[in-house]
Amino acid sequence: MNTHGSSFRGLLTALILVAAGYSVRAANVATPVPVLSLSLRGVADRTVEQGEPLSVAVRLAALKSGTTVIEIAPASGTWVDALLVELAVDKSSPVLARATVVGHPDAPHATLDRDRIAGGLWLFSSQAMQEIVPGDYIVRVRLVAAQGKGWKGEAVARAFPLKVVDSSSIPQRVSQRALSRANEALLSNRGEEAAAILDAVLKTSPDNRDVLVLRAIVAERAGNLPAALLCVKRASRGLSVEGPPPLDLYEVQTRLQAKFLLAPLEGQAFNPPAWSWPPLSVLKFSTVAPNVSVTNGSPSVPVAGVVSRPAEPSSTGGVIVPASELNDLISLADADGQWATSAMAGSQYGKTQYSPAQAVGAPNIPTVGNSPYAWCPESKNSGTDWLEVVFAKPVYATEVRVRQNDAAGAIVKIEASGPDGTTHVWWEGIDPYKPGAVRDIAWFAVRVPKTTYLVAKIKITLNLAAVSGWKEIDAVQLVGASVH
Repeated sequence: MNTHGSSFRGLLTALILVAAGYSVRAANVATPVPVLSLSLRGVADRTVEQGEPLSVAVRLAALKSGTTVIEIAPASGTWVDALLVELAVDKSSPVLARATVVGHPDAPHATLDRDRIAGGLWLFSSQAMQEIVPGDYIVRVRLVAAQGKGWKGEAVARAFPLKVVDSSSIPQRVSQRALSRANEALLSNRGEEAAAILDAVLKTSPDNRDVLVLRAIVAERAGNLPAALLCVKRASRGLSVEGPPPLDLYEVQTRLQAKFLLAPLEGQAFNPPAWSWPPLSVLKFSTVAPNVSVTNGSPSVPVAGVVSRPAEPSSTGGVIVPASELNDLISLADADGQWATSAMAGSQYGKTQYSPAQAVGAPNIPTVGNSPYAWCPESKNSGTDWLEVVFAKPVYATEVRVRQNDAAGAIVKIEASGPDGTTHVWWEGIDPYKPGAVRDIAWFAVRVPKTTYLVAKIKITLNLAAVSGWKEIDAVQLVGASVH
């Protein structure tokens, strides 16, 4: 929790229903009072099932028009101890259940003014909600500060109506129940349990966007960024490429992108728990290879260099790798792969954004479409251009993989060179890329017999007139071994 400018977030990013307002009973009614508001997380219709946990976000703020600073400083404990989040039949009836706060505040006191707020997440557990019989109720929040320094009195948020119903098999109710229970498990650091709850829904409804977003968070918490990225990509299917994604999806995308930028997987041991991978139903879409199998709940990635179906070689000896063998999961998990460490190009669209440096490192663009974090040539649809990337560790190479996040299909030549500068043309021809029914990230790869020479650089030449649009390359991976 942070009382200086932001409130900590609940983990479930779903539809938020906000009820704001307050009343006050204080010793001095002229004293400025905190404004309380509450929101029910993951509740789309003000309805939960009996036994379904309920998350409530609470926010404290001062009036924007005021200039007085409000200090919430109880005589003992912290400011969260002065907040009571309760379930009752009505405003005057006894409390039937009381929520517990999730986490701990950053500071024992809360300071509220025009620039600072305080807030947190409270949880009615599944056990507590099991004791609530079906019927109509209210959720209410009270701030009670009778002793201590600073503000004293009682502020009450406007009560929020809630209906408790029997368990149902209606898909919407099944989905909401899974989200609520998985969120409860995740808040208690029971990631495997949360994954199992969500996977039960995804096995039959692999395009449930809310479930996919939370499943991405579960994978992220387990240290499995490739799995989180796959869930985000699946959740992005069918969205308009012109407008921004839903806020919850956008927040997860942005966070994953930052993690890839700050801590790429290259050179790190990658052995996430098997349960952190989503079910095969999520993996079975356009960019996931059909020969990726699941063993003990974990996807089995084909060994680099093994071709599952023949491909025609070019006159220079390289072959285009079938699209069925290319996806983020395979590339990010390949222990024999390394990402470029520096790059240069024939031209660039921007000085920093869209520059060759944006093609360095592991992929950091979660979804298809224009991004300043990719290299983009200066020209759009005419002439040729090239990108040359350098790898820190020269290897006897077997494959190069190019991740294209926009306007794929313009690659016409792949060249490799070693520390001595000798150039070898691996492939030259027409990019066979064909856009699928769903627009997605495109991988282009060329596989060669293991080279007898060390490879330190790869040059990619584009025919900018081959396809319409700004051509963008996010990352380039070289596969090979340092021992011949």
